[in-house]
Amino acid sequence: MVQRLIRVWEFLAYSLWLSPLLFALGGAAIAVGVMALPQEVLRNSLPDLLPGFSEIETVRSLLETLLATIVTMTTFALSITMVVLTLAAGSLGPRMIRNFMGDNKTQNALGIFVGSILFLITSLVMMGSNPESGPVPHLGATVGIALFVISVFVLILFVHHLGRSIVADEVIQHVGKNLEETIQSACTTLAAPIKAAEKAQTTLPDPQDIAKDQGICIGASGYVQGIDFEKVCEIAKETDTRISLVIRAGHHVLAGDIVGQIVPLKPDGSGKRIAQCHADLLEVIMIGTHRTAMLDVEFALRQLVEVALRALSPGINDPFTAIAAVYRLGRALLHAMEFRYPVGIWIDDHDELRLKAKLSDFDGMLGAAFDQIRQAAGSKPDILLPMAEVLESLMRLAKTDQQRDTLRTHARMIASAAERNVPEENDRKAVLRAATRVLRHQQPAANADDAKGA
Repeated sequence: MVQRLIRVWEFLAYSLWLSPLLFALGGAAIAVGVMALPQEVLRNSLPDLLPGFSEIETVRSLLETLLATIVTMTTFALSITMVVLTLAAGSLGPRMIRNFMGDNKTQNALGIFVGSILFLITSLVMMGSNPESGPVPHLGATVGIALFVISVFVLILFVHHLGRSIVADEVIQHVGKNLEETIQSACTTLAAPIKAAEKAQTTLPDPQDIAKDQGICIGASGYVQGIDFEKVCEIAKETDTRISLVIRAGHHVLAGDIVGQIVPLKPDGSGKRIAQCHADLLEVIMIGTHRTAMLDVEFALRQLVEVALRALSPGINDPFTAIAAVYRLGRALLHAMEFRYPVGIWIDDHDELRLKAKLSDFDGMLGAAFDQIRQAAGSKPDILLPMAEVLESLMRLAKTDQQRDTLRTHARMIASAAERNVPEENDRKAVLRAATRVLRHQQPAANADDAKGA
């Protein structure tokens, strides 16, 4: 259930229409409340704060003028937004558009414009039923003027924000922050299952070895957007089975693929229980046409990789952006070291193993972060050198021998790329020296003692 709520929340959070819709409803509600108040009593009670309009037609003309102006401002703001989205898609990648659409400041700015428009329209509609000799809506005019002034300043701040938001460094920091938050959230949720699987050295079955009568056949093609592990455990407990999942969030599957195994713990009625378990599992494995950011740890990581690859393309050729992306990836990979093992296990209240599932781990994240950048920058020592420096920093903070071996493997690949593709001898030697420092790094004695004690 939590996984589904997260997916729905992500859809709403990255929708450009939700915030303006809420502001529009709020603007209309405020207009109804303001126009329903006794206008003359307010005018006599607050003579210095409310304007002294004597005719309702004057207020109507003023609100119509303000409405036309704010509509123009809103059109201008939307035009600027479309220009920024087009530039972002061209220079940073089309997958960056969702980050701009999900930006709270952009959503709230457009919401203020739309809310002001709905306030003015609702006020004019309610004034249309009043006779010319009726009470003059002084408070409505005051609120309309205030919303116009606020909209003018919001427009200035909106343009300033959009101008900053398209700067590559700002985008890298924003995406990197989202990546770190996703990793930390996943660590909080999956820390116990990962530690339990690491302690037991749990392994998953090979999909090729899973019998057809025990296999979990996925029903639709697409990306695995999320898996409700707690619900899977409940299903396994209800059907008295043990479930193994060989997929994780972010994987792409085809209809009919074997994505896991169902093993009955008791032989009696096993076929019926497997069938029931299979049908229930298809409901909790969420399949969609795109990957999710909040449930897929590697999604934001690949967004940073895309920024770096675009920067390294011949059409853009911006090595400084690529270097910034490499360093930001290093900061995020530091948190990814908590994913020490690629499997998680879940145990029920009676200490019965119910679920084994494939998870993201540090090895896979490091490969997803650096493989494509290394391949694109094989002849660019100015990119290979920062990559080697990041590996050296991560080597000092690695938690397991497996992580250190993975870092050394990437250092070897960086050294090989420099030997093959960097023609200048001094540049090549600089990269090789940085990679050699990673290869020769020795685990500090204190850390080694800690590792033995663990």
